[in-house]
Amino acid sequence: MIAICRGAKVVLCGCAMALVLALPGGVAHAAEEAAPPPLKIGVVPYLSARTLINSYQPLRNFLQDSLGRPVEVYTATGFKAFFDSTDQGAFDLVVTPAHFARIAQIDNGFVPLVRYSGGARGLLVVPQNSGMKSIQELRGRIIAVPDRLSLASIVCVEYLRQSGLSSALDLRLLETHSFNSAVLTLQKGEAAAAISAPAALMQMPPGLRDSVRILADTGDYINLVFLAHPRLGTKEVERLRQSIQRFADETAAGRTFLESTGFGSIIPASDTDLQRLDPYVAETRRLLGRTRE
Repeated sequence: MIAICRGAKVVLCGCAMALVLALPGGVAHAAEEAAPPPLKIGVVPYLSARTLINSYQPLRNFLQDSLGRPVEVYTATGFKAFFDSTDQGAFDLVVTPAHFARIAQIDNGFVPLVRYSGGARGLLVVPQNSGMKSIQELRGRIIAVPDRLSLASIVCVEYLRQSGLSSALDLRLLETHSFNSAVLTLQKGEAAAAISAPAALMQMPPGLRDSVRILADTGDYINLVFLAHPRLGTKEVERLRQSIQRFADETAAGRTFLESTGFGSIIPASDTDLQRLDPYVAETRRLLGRTRE
């Protein structure tokens, strides 16, 4: 176990990492009562484990109190590891990119609950002192990618291809573990540009966030989606949906969470929202090595 912050630990569980925090003091159970099983939340590793832990702890605390059961927050070592864990049923609730959400809905019947309203734009960023003014200047230069499976990466690479940077020589991609690490490569001089997103930049340390400027913006796409595993049942799924919405709408902790992460607000997620991701499903399956006949 690796201690991350007071009262929290990250535990490597197969291919996923778990944030497990103890129930608040004073909570007791009669000896004859069986403790309810923990609700396992999986958060895609778009940032480092430490940053995700700090960001999602207020939501974990609220759900634990609201639902009256332990809540554990998990992340993973990469997007593929997270997708595999989701696909294998490791999580009761997932906070996942919209293209992963669509596949989880199609393949495993996950139920869309809510989604973030903002912060989802594909950005190409360069160092503040870079003289670049056009994406055409990226031809043959190294571009740091947070994770090739991230929706920001898929959208930005497609944007570059549509702009004429289509060959293997045009696009030299350096894959990293997260949005943080992609931007860090610019500070180290290992890449000329990096792929990012507004909410990811918002959650980075100021020194890292302020070290870059935006070269190109691909426009909006659907941000992270909360989905419930169908095994929870209709009643518990609805209860979970209402609890997450109350956290966002009715608590100071929820408002602070949304302001500090740049996610805008939490709004209902519909089947129509996810169907908008259908154009990216085939490419996502190809990158996952899960193409269908």
